[in-house]
Amino acid sequence: MTAIRADKHRKLNIIIYTTIPRMKRLALVILLFFAALTQAAPKRATITTALNSTALQPGQQAVVAVIVDIAPGFHAQSHTPSAPNYIKFQIQPQDTGEVQWHDPIYPAGKSQFYADLGELNVYSGHVVVYIPIEVKPDAHPADITLQGKAVYQICDDRVCYAPEHRDFTLETKIVPAGVAVQPSNGEIFRDFDPRIFSKISTKVAKPPTAVAPVNIDLFGHQFVLAETAYWIAFPLAFVVGLIFNLMPCVLPVLPLKAVGFYEVARHNRARSLLLGTIFSIGLIGAFAGLALLVVVFRTITWGQQFSSPWFVAIIVTILVGFALAQFGVFSVVLPTKIYSFAPSHETYTGNFLFGIFTAVLSTPCTAPMFVGLLAWATRQPSWVGVTSIMTVGLGMASPYWILSALPEVARRMPRTGPWANLLKQMMGFLLLAVAVYFAGGKLLAGRQFIWAVFAVVAAASVFLVVRTSQITKGFIYIAAAAIVALLMGGVTLGFALRVSGFGHSQQAELIRWMPYTPEVADAGRHTGKIVIVEFTANWCANCLALEATVFHDPQIAKAFDKYNVLALRADLTEESAPGWQLLKQLNPAGGIPLTAIYPANTVEPIELSSVYSSQNLLDAIDKASRTALVQK
Repeated sequence: MTAIRADKHRKLNIIIYTTIPRMKRLALVILLFFAALTQAAPKRATITTALNSTALQPGQQAVVAVIVDIAPGFHAQSHTPSAPNYIKFQIQPQDTGEVQWHDPIYPAGKSQFYADLGELNVYSGHVVVYIPIEVKPDAHPADITLQGKAVYQICDDRVCYAPEHRDFTLETKIVPAGVAVQPSNGEIFRDFDPRIFSKISTKVAKPPTAVAPVNIDLFGHQFVLAETAYWIAFPLAFVVGLIFNLMPCVLPVLPLKAVGFYEVARHNRARSLLLGTIFSIGLIGAFAGLALLVVVFRTITWGQQFSSPWFVAIIVTILVGFALAQFGVFSVVLPTKIYSFAPSHETYTGNFLFGIFTAVLSTPCTAPMFVGLLAWATRQPSWVGVTSIMTVGLGMASPYWILSALPEVARRMPRTGPWANLLKQMMGFLLLAVAVYFAGGKLLAGRQFIWAVFAVVAAASVFLVVRTSQITKGFIYIAAAAIVALLMGGVTLGFALRVSGFGHSQQAELIRWMPYTPEVADAGRHTGKIVIVEFTANWCANCLALEATVFHDPQIAKAFDKYNVLALRADLTEESAPGWQLLKQLNPAGGIPLTAIYPANTVEPIELSSVYSSQNLLDAIDKASRTALVQK
């Protein structure tokens, strides 16, 4: 074999020296030399980039990912190297007039020992650095190139090579505010925490442009709320606040406060009115605080706090405290200090705290029209947005204030004795059911937690009949108690059967839901399907009500089949759910229930917010199908 190779080399040299002029021979030798060098020095790292959205918009936030893939057998000094004189891994964005870069977010390095190099803090394999950005409000729609430089030093297990300065670029575009922008590259950005935007200092002001009108959704029927329609927006906000009191998360509190104001009014009507005013101030103040967090600073979206296990634990503790107070446990078994769990109806502090608690309790159940009102508020000057949300609090507080001023409405309630105790105990069961609802939604997977709620309601139903029969032998009273018990238990049982899909009935399987991811949604839209994204969460009672009614309607299942709908469920029960990013893009202030219907091959959805009917959803699907046909 050696003789054959030598013969080949000899023949090649003869050809080169006899047929190629001297200068060309020199050039060829140089080329061969560099080709050999290229083969001898393999590429040690490659750089790619990605953006978490399909485009950028003036005044909006986004994230750039700079991805460095380090070849096997090599590593780079991390951003926090083990010695100060080592060259640290850095990403250096280049300033542009359209975009403001924030500090890069580096992954943690890994400590590794090398026999020839010692202990090093290094990166190896797939390294992703996130860079939050904000587009300036006066940025003009156009194609744009984001670029910068990656600085790092690559080593193997024996030596470190010369530092490298590698350029990176990312091609994208800035689109007008009215053009829909969708999430992108969800797998790459799965570890990015969007709450970082609430911690970074920004100098980007809100756009001074005109506020676009928004659609207000009333049980599936939409009307437009223009930029300066204050004479509609503020009365609407007051009405939305009134409706909040009928939401299932808040409803248990109303009779509790009615009884409390009545008890105080029996002794001093003026004091009852004063306590009602303080309660209302607490409630409105809580809405003001939430408005600052949601509308102005955008630290959270509406209801997002219920995705936090710690927050839910606090709420559940307070609800259980209220429930135990109604059962008389505090006055019988526990020391006086435990009263702090259930603020007294007769103290200023107790009423103020109860007002705050009532406002917070309303956030997981958005009232009709509220999501659109939130969107309108986020597009207004800060003081207008906050005032409009405070007006929602004013509307919600008004029934309580009236109850404190006119407690005669509760005059027929029993004042003392076994009937009064029974009324309080049933309120205790109601509060306990709400506590179990929130706790079960965090502790139990899927929708099976609803059976724990049913267990509490079933116990309350049995208790009502048994206790009524002990108090009186009158047939009418016992029969009335039995009817109420059957209604409570029957409605809750039907709700639990539908929401949990108990028995995996054929009807429950008619709609085949898939978990939402940006990749699945994008793929569905680009293959000619209508894509429906239902935003839901275990803590959102209205969402579960939609699942038990609209999404269990056979007509809806047939429409999904007919139009080849891709059904995606964006479950926001957990803080890390991938659906949060899309929800914030559709409405920065958030708020669920929300259902987005995407016509095929489009990025602009038809939205249905809060509660709606089966017919509203059928109309939206039909509209989406006609939109797709027009585009074809």
